[in-house]
Amino acid sequence: MTSITYSERIKLETLLHLGWTQVNIAQKLQRAPSTISYELTRCSPYTADAAQTNADLCRRRCGRKTILTGVLKTLILNHLRLAWSPETIAHYVSTSTKSIYNWLNQELLEFPLEDLLEHGLRHKRRLDLRSRYNQFLGRSIEQRPEAVTKRMRLGDFEVDTIVGPRGQGKACLLTLIDRKTRFFWAYWLPNRTKTSVNVALERFLTTFKGRVHSITVDHGLEFTDLPKLEATYTGLKIYYCHAYTPSERGSNERFNRTLRYFYPKGSSLEHISVPELTSTLLQINQKPLKILKWESPFQRLLAELTESSD
Repeated sequence: MTSITYSERIKLETLLHLGWTQVNIAQKLQRAPSTISYELTRCSPYTADAAQTNADLCRRRCGRKTILTGVLKTLILNHLRLAWSPETIAHYVSTSTKSIYNWLNQELLEFPLEDLLEHGLRHKRRLDLRSRYNQFLGRSIEQRPEAVTKRMRLGDFEVDTIVGPRGQGKACLLTLIDRKTRFFWAYWLPNRTKTSVNVALERFLTTFKGRVHSITVDHGLEFTDLPKLEATYTGLKIYYCHAYTPSERGSNERFNRTLRYFYPKGSSLEHISVPELTSTLLQINQKPLKILKWESPFQRLLAELTESSD
């Protein structure tokens, strides 16, 4: 049976003033005597208005209590601003992903949904008209060994470039990601030419000192001179994806979107400083990933380097 209504409370108050007993009132209102007894404990002396106010207050307080404390709220907001996904944050703070989305939808967390990493629909990409797939020959991705395909070793990288808006400078970012550890890095380039790309990659290969086994790229014109690096760096192999198949560099595409969170499309890349870019990359590499069993790429890279040095 439903709760006592306001009109019933008015009748109850009237009958009490007339001297009716609780049993007789229960019979009159067709309620259980225990219900009438409980109702009379709401206030003393009993009045319909005061009882209704008490009932409304109790109703607002009923239900499951939120676990969103001030400390938890601050912790979640700080990590959302660091481009952590709700799922990653949920694992970090030992709560459910659904709870975080509920708090966002209920506006208990002052963070716009549209600012979430990868929020919204993904749009089909416009074809890259710079590419001319018949102008040069390269080693096909189909020739990659099993160790690369199955992410069995450290040192197999996917490489790509991120550009700024047309007509607002030529600067771009060269991005690299290790397929096994998901360690992500980037270099600022003054332009998107094969010379700039090769110079940056030579710096990268020198830093890793023989630990880079392969590089997988698309057929962008900036990558046409990469086979020249094979003659200089022993053991290095360059592989080219099929035309218009970014999924063959899935990890690189995924982390490029993460980097775009910090440098959105349409924003100029001309004045990015090395310290600023390094700080951004460290934030990305220190974020735990589900695919790595909630270790960060930085942790996984250190573990690999330590193991290989033993």
